[in-house]
Amino acid sequence: MKRYFEADFLERAAKMLWALVLLTIPVTTFPYIPGPLGRSTIKPLALFPLAVLLPVLVLLIMRRKRISLPPNTLPLLAFLLFALASSAIALAYAPLEVRGVDRLEGSIKGWLSVALGLSFFLSAFWLNRSKEDLRFTLKWLYIALGITLLWSLIQSLAVNTDVLPRSMINQLQLLISDRPVQPRRVTGFAAEPAWLGDQLVIYFIPWVFAAMLTRFSFLKQKWVEWLLFAISIAVLLFTFSRGGLLGGLIAFGVVLIVLGRDFVRRVFGWVLQPFRSGSDAERGLGMLGRVVLLVLIVAILYAGFLFASDYPYFANLWNTSRDQTVANYLIELNIAQRVAYAAAAYQVYEVYPLSGVGLGASGLYLFEEFPDWALGVPEVARLLNPESNVIPNPKNLYARLLAETGLPGFLLFMGFALSFLLIIRKQLQSGELWLRYAATAGLFAWVAIMVRNLTQDSLTWPIMWVSLGLIAGLSPQPKIEEERKL
Repeated sequence: MKRYFEADFLERAAKMLWALVLLTIPVTTFPYIPGPLGRSTIKPLALFPLAVLLPVLVLLIMRRKRISLPPNTLPLLAFLLFALASSAIALAYAPLEVRGVDRLEGSIKGWLSVALGLSFFLSAFWLNRSKEDLRFTLKWLYIALGITLLWSLIQSLAVNTDVLPRSMINQLQLLISDRPVQPRRVTGFAAEPAWLGDQLVIYFIPWVFAAMLTRFSFLKQKWVEWLLFAISIAVLLFTFSRGGLLGGLIAFGVVLIVLGRDFVRRVFGWVLQPFRSGSDAERGLGMLGRVVLLVLIVAILYAGFLFASDYPYFANLWNTSRDQTVANYLIELNIAQRVAYAAAAYQVYEVYPLSGVGLGASGLYLFEEFPDWALGVPEVARLLNPESNVIPNPKNLYARLLAETGLPGFLLFMGFALSFLLIIRKQLQSGELWLRYAATAGLFAWVAIMVRNLTQDSLTWPIMWVSLGLIAGLSPQPKIEEERKL
């Protein structure tokens, strides 16, 4: 029995459980989670291995008699303390109950959400402190990516062709999700296509793209990452996730501008190589190959545009009348409800600019703050129906933080978010190629997270916290290779 509490055994157990967390993160709405968590919007399957992993990590910390904290613990702690004070101040207001939910219950749910998110963050931090740790993590992350891509492609065949019966695929999907397969759009293991898009651009693509950009890889067959990247882009298109595509494009652009000069130089050098050297035959073949590749790229982009244009969800971006109102245009784009929720949350902030209404309680205040134009939005109208029991949320993390923690809490959280850029900078300055690789992936993920938070407001979602935990854990430290620190 004693051996089960030895450090070596605990570390092996933690590794095994961490691998299970990485494999199960793509399942976002597992239907068999019991209790209050089973009624929440986000119900990741990864909660099961995480629930076992956390006590193992605690035992390991106690066994080693030391603990390391993320380098940006102070801004995180400052935000949490202010959010706690904000929640306490909000509870002192006159009692408020909306549709059977009071401020205390909303606050408890909000803090539970934060606690779950931080559990993923700290687990990723503690278990990714060295090059070998990252090698282990990426092995299982790539396996999860391969399984996700395979299932997504199977879904794509079922919803876009008659090759596979959609009813069968739908039954299989309902075994691991409480939401069915959607028409035309693929969801992977996630609840909805947008969530799969976010998984790709925040959790998976950053690492394969960084391998391509830095020419560093833990794989012997480097072509595997190129293949994973190409299929990931195809699946991202099949999601029809505008937010995922926008976040991915912005992240691509930022990373290429900041860190991609060598990559761009190599690409241009390869393109111009036939004009500089070689025999006439070699130059001719080289130029022909590059022209064929260029035509192929243009054809793929054009085919992607036609594919997206065939779906009103995308086509409405440009196929719309110019004389309609802004509200009607937003409704056509299917984003009016999100804009309305964020606008209402900002109105809540203006009423409580310093303390906010407490973490998790913003939804209780949104009903009275919707702008007049939003009353004609179908989803908002259904929400305001007295027979509805839905509690809305801001759908925008920045608007939510303003409403729930006021301007001070918002600034403290942004300080915590921006602190990851300092860690990425330290990784780039370390001079080690594998840390430059980690920094490239980290910057991509960070940009995608910041864009994603414009349309999502959850503080629970594992992919955000795991990605941030990887950035923090790989911050350069003395003797990081010689000594594992927990």
